[in-house]
Amino acid sequence: MLDYYQVAGYGGVFFYLGSYGLLQFGVLKGNSYTYAALNLLAAGLVLVSLFRNWNLFSAIIQISWITLSVVGIARVWVLTNMLRFSDEEKALLASHFPALRPMEARKLMDAGAWHHGDIGDELTRQGAPVDALAYLATGGADIDVGGQIIAQVGPGQFIGEMACMNSGPASASVRLNQPTRYFSASSDALRRLVRRNPDIAPHLDLAFSGNIRSKLMATNTVLEKAMKARDTVPAPD
Repeated sequence: MLDYYQVAGYGGVFFYLGSYGLLQFGVLKGNSYTYAALNLLAAGLVLVSLFRNWNLFSAIIQISWITLSVVGIARVWVLTNMLRFSDEEKALLASHFPALRPMEARKLMDAGAWHHGDIGDELTRQGAPVDALAYLATGGADIDVGGQIIAQVGPGQFIGEMACMNSGPASASVRLNQPTRYFSASSDALRRLVRRNPDIAPHLDLAFSGNIRSKLMATNTVLEKAMKARDTVPAPD
């Protein structure tokens, strides 16, 4: 029959393999509380099992693993509880990145900077590479295609989200039409951020697709109003 030491050993193996498997399948993150806690539990159980058949080298490994796990948990706790966000950052994150973890959210905000823009400042130029992403917190901008203003964007909207990640050409020129407070991150900074933190990429994709969809809906509304206005104009005699 199994004794307590053997049960502890089997339990340690189970938690070791289980946590590593969940990490490889993307269920757990390497810098999460859960992953560190499971490794701490696994190392503790294996260490208990060694008291039946002592092995110094295995004990050193388990004690070292326990120590590293405790340090990892403490690090995540300190980083999470020391993070601070401004009201502007909180509004941006809440509206477009609600599921982004605090540590990744801080990295995203640190990839750019906040600016005060004046009337006429150009955020993108039609046909030129988009070298930055912008987010309007206040104010607004005109969207110009071929020298004609076709739409306007206001607070809560991204500028350049369709092409910023690959520095593709801008489909329109975007110029501020009033004093504007906006967040901007260069394309190079965003690409470095995603390379180092792949978990951020899906959040960016979701935010960008949602913003593009809202712009398309707004454009369709403007076009529908324009067509209705045209149809109601009486024909000349």
